[in-house]
Amino acid sequence: MTTISQADPVAEAVKNMIPPAQSGISYVAKRYIVEDLASGNANAFAFAVQNPEGVDCIVTNVIVDITTAGGTASSVLDVDVVASATDTGDKIIDGLDLNATGVGDRHDNAGTNGGEPKKWDKKDGTNDYVTGKILVQNAASLAGKVIIEYVPLS
Repeated sequence: MTTISQADPVAEAVKNMIPPAQSGISYVAKRYIVEDLASGNANAFAFAVQNPEGVDCIVTNVIVDITTAGGTASSVLDVDVVASATDTGDKIIDGLDLNATGVGDRHDNAGTNGGEPKKWDKKDGTNDYVTGKILVQNAASLAGKVIIEYVPLS
């Protein structure tokens, strides 16, 4: 097994992270965006992140780390790839409980409609935002982080 450490020269460490070259196969690393969650009333956005890449991507997961609960029972979060910072959907996460601390993602909090990896259009494309909208009740005390995990397609 190949291992790497902080003592390795950068070029050697990178070389050991990438599998051997194979014809017709391109290797890309997952990328991550970490943002603070915003508190707010029902229908406010806990986050809205535009694709920073100049290429289309696949959102492989969205992880929500709630460190301070929203403060109102029935407050939930829906997450999706959408056309603008003020649009919403629920194909990634559907109905994550915002009144409980803990970590949620598309696997454990798919709800009825969620659980999908989603294509994220390049910056200024048709569907170039990932949004998380607070629904049903207020989440005035909400605090934590959202981590968007994605892979560029070129």
